[in-house]
Amino acid sequence: MRRQVYIASALIVISGLLSIYLRYSERVPGQTVMFDQIPLERNGYAGEEQWFAEYSYDILKADTTTLRSYRSQNGEMLWLFVAYFQSQKYGSQIHSPRHCLPGGGWRIERHERFDLPLDDGTSKEMNRLLLRQRDRKQLMFYWFETRSGAVTGEFALKWNLMTNSLMLRPTDAAFIRLDLPVNHSETLETTTARAVNFLQAFHADIERALPFGN
Repeated sequence: MRRQVYIASALIVISGLLSIYLRYSERVPGQTVMFDQIPLERNGYAGEEQWFAEYSYDILKADTTTLRSYRSQNGEMLWLFVAYFQSQKYGSQIHSPRHCLPGGGWRIERHERFDLPLDDGTSKEMNRLLLRQRDRKQLMFYWFETRSGAVTGEFALKWNLMTNSLMLRPTDAAFIRLDLPVNHSETLETTTARAVNFLQAFHADIERALPFGN
């Protein structure tokens, strides 16, 4: 029994020392975010920089963000939001839309994984959410980007943070989100096709704007 107590105490001490070491040994990212690499005009889309209310940024605690409204040649609107967190360790963890949306009055009617086909023959895994607020419907596509690549799940994001910390890599991450309304005359797949057209046009620019080198 005494031996077990000693072993348990030693493990607690080692875990505490490891936590302290990881907390204060984090590497600072060497590159910077360049949101100007994401064009305001591309493939018939015309964009404009927008801003949330100030309190939203206080809650978000991101280091830098960009919010753009884009209008297609047909007058259809899309909103692109990218938030970059230089570190996820010190009270600035990324907020998941699945937790925040219900508080804003949106009901998640459908949530599924979605594979975005890319020009090079690969695909990008992301989340697709169908949202409703009274008589309004909206589609949201989102994913997280880290030093290890794209992440779709919140638990996977936490695991990614832990593994990057253990490997003494920067724990920075980005949250990428695209929103667009579901028109009454549209099916879900028609709205999805509009989102795919936009994401395929801008995906490479979003990747270049972030400091991960993927």
